[in-house]
Amino acid sequence: MDDFARYLDKQRRKRREYIYCGSLYVAQQKLDIKNWRDSQQSPGFLAPERAWMDEIIGNMGYVDALREVSREGDQYSWWPDNEQAEMLNLGWRFDYQLLTPGLRRFVRSARLPRQPRFSQHAPLIVDYDWTLTI
Repeated sequence: MDDFARYLDKQRRKRREYIYCGSLYVAQQKLDIKNWRDSQQSPGFLAPERAWMDEIIGNMGYVDALREVSREGDQYSWWPDNEQAEMLNLGWRFDYQLLTPGLRRFVRSARLPRQPRFSQHAPLIVDYDWTLTI
């Protein structure tokens, strides 16, 4: 985790705008996990892991694209590998699009559709309002 944080810090200092997309396997906030009370001792929701995410999204200045446009709960990107967990929506949000601050204003919407899925993860779809130039 420390290596990745150093990498993000190094990239941020280059003063370029970019988006990091990926599964970090950490649910940062209580609303990012269905059963947060029962999961406080589970990997993916441990206090040091959440503090690490707070450092990246708070102190380092990265923006969580989903939370930029939605503070709703029950938006998960991963479910344990059993039908009942998915049926009851016992999910976790492990997947992120982390933005440099200059891209914050371009986020229009974000969603985590539960279907179709090709793995235990749902895609995080973010709509941006900008024109790419090459």
